[in-house]
Amino acid sequence: MIGFMPAALPPLPDLPAALTSLLQQIPRGSVTTYGDLAEALGDRTAARWVGEFLVDHRHDAGCPCHRVVLKSGQAGNYIAGDADAKLRRLADDGVPNIGGAVDVATYGFTAFRSDRPLARLIDFQDELPARIRIEPLQEIPELVGAVDVAYTADGQGGAAFAVVETATGRLVRSATVRKPVNFPYLTGYLSFREIGLLLDVIAEVGPLPPVLFVDGNGMLHPRRAGIAATLGVAIDHPTIGVGKKLLCGKVDLVGLRGGESRAIVDRHETIGAAIRASDKSKPVFVSVGNRIDLAGAVDLAQRQFFGHRLPEVIYHADRLSKVAVRG
Repeated sequence: MIGFMPAALPPLPDLPAALTSLLQQIPRGSVTTYGDLAEALGDRTAARWVGEFLVDHRHDAGCPCHRVVLKSGQAGNYIAGDADAKLRRLADDGVPNIGGAVDVATYGFTAFRSDRPLARLIDFQDELPARIRIEPLQEIPELVGAVDVAYTADGQGGAAFAVVETATGRLVRSATVRKPVNFPYLTGYLSFREIGLLLDVIAEVGPLPPVLFVDGNGMLHPRRAGIAATLGVAIDHPTIGVGKKLLCGKVDLVGLRGGESRAIVDRHETIGAAIRASDKSKPVFVSVGNRIDLAGAVDLAQRQFFGHRLPEVIYHADRLSKVAVRG
């Protein structure tokens, strides 16, 4: 039985509903900025998502999204790219513009009532590293598993679980699930978008293999709280993160050869390692998720190279997740 306890994870907020509530608070005759809305959600770095949501959400006659402008006072995006229509609606509200920009200092509004849902998720991530257990790999397991998630353009997610023989990379067991994904893509918050899908697919496979690879980062994360760490803590199981891109930290990749590893360092802390399947393949970035150490994570990852850039078990999970989203 999987040792997942719901209390280990925070409740996921309905960010579209939270943002819609903030929009309704902007009074007639005032404007706010994308950054100020993101700050009211709890993290100013979410400003880009705020802008994307305001372009794509359902507009009606009473929608107040025309009251959101760039920090420069310029209109920014609006329905069908018609910035002039936004400025006209603002003028009807009593907010004039000069040369296509409004005076944010005069007409700006920031007095939002909000429980700052993203700040609560940041608090969880800040506390997560203290719950990660670093343990040496006692023996090479006969089987290893991996999970991965893929997405469709219409908001569906497909999660896959693969189990392979460590020595051969042969696929011996797999499972997939597909369901709607309600949490948006936000840089730094991928764990909260994927964790529900991963827990669902894990519940389909019965006993877990001794070690679980995750297509994503573990401690190689600005807050040391990537999806491999989040999942590993949630299910209290050894996990290894393998990322395709270097999320943070620095590493010297010059001359990195297949079978070699190079430390990734961030703020004077080693948080992962870069490895290559061969001298010619692109590197991947390995980090501890939970209940393993970096040396053991690198060792197992290198044992899983069987002709692909990714460790074989992740290669299978990646392929299966794409099949899942195609239905």
